[in-house]
Amino acid sequence: MNPAKFLVLLASGLALSACDQNPDGNRTAIVTDNAADAGAANNSGGSTLWNGGQAKALEIQVAHPNGVVLQATSLQSRQTDTAVGIRVINGRDREIDLNRFPNNRNGFLLLESGERLFLSPPVSNTRLTVPAGQTFEGELVFLGRLPKVRTGVMVLNEQSSGDNQFSTTPGFRIDLPLTDAPK
Repeated sequence: MNPAKFLVLLASGLALSACDQNPDGNRTAIVTDNAADAGAANNSGGSTLWNGGQAKALEIQVAHPNGVVLQATSLQSRQTDTAVGIRVINGRDREIDLNRFPNNRNGFLLLESGERLFLSPPVSNTRLTVPAGQTFEGELVFLGRLPKVRTGVMVLNEQSSGDNQFSTTPGFRIDLPLTDAPK
């Protein structure tokens, strides 16, 4: 597949903003880029959401020893999910996976209460594969709304190493700045 076409598919898959349950229990991805829909969802019940449901810009950058840089650019709690804006720069000469075992729930937001909001990867790229030498931006969607909490950690590839320079499945544990939000 053409790398540019793959990147477009990957970015569109990461723009996933909600998940629905079909009557048969299968999850279906719903892609939306309509800001009015997101705003409408935040108006009802916004007082129970972290930061009142408003998106907060983030400036977090974590470099993995294998050459991958992950930047968290935004955080927003919505009625049915929580979105973390990311930019991933794969400086390696091999592709990497940010969700090595998509069915094992090893990507999540860990809240101070111990609650986990699990990653809902896009159907088109469940492993969140980033080709060698590529950069992309998108949203990671976690199932469930982020309540008013003080601490949280975004975990990707929970069982993978955070310091192995040869890893194609880099592990990330990123502290999210939640204390600036209204309590």
